Amino acid sequence: MVDDLSVTSVSEDCGKWRITFNWSDMDEYRSSVSHGDSTSGKVAIATDAVTLESASDKSRILKISVIMYSKKDASLISQSSLMELANGTMEKSKVCKDIRIAERVIDGRSGIFGSGLKCPTNEPVYVAVYPIEYHLDRPGGILESTAVGLILSTYEQEVTERFINSVDVLQLK
Repeated sequence: MVDDLSVTSVSEDCGKWRITFNWSDMDEYRSSVSHGDSTSGKVAIATDAVTLESASDKSRILKISVIMYSKKDASLISQSSLMELANGTMEKSKVCKDIRIAERVIDGRSGIFGSGLKCPTNEPVYVAVYPIEYHLDRPGGILESTAVGLILSTYEQEVTERFINSVDVLQLK
């Protein structure tokens, strides 16, 4: 069990975002940032992600992705859409046993939390999906848009819970 004195607040910049979270001083990590673009119909989708990998155990990662849509669309952040994204993420992560999905407040917003075991290794995987406040800066003004935060973790449950409970995503640009 880690006490409060060994946990510090850390920030990682990732594209248009600053991600702040609490982290144990005892577990060093390496970080990497990525960006991807795609489209779905007439909607442009941009994804900024930061991956935190344990320096001592490469199988332990935390990946925080911010998925940004080019327009405001409430259906993209509905509970059913968030549930679908959580389930899809777990499928891609080869989770096939002990799958649990529940509604949960994440970063002050209503979201989805899921857990399960990866096959065939039985390693735990956790996923959290929730809406994030996002504005597009366009010629002629700032437009409110839609963004979703997605956290994927292969750390143990205590570390994952501490991370999810402390995460704060702030738009920089």
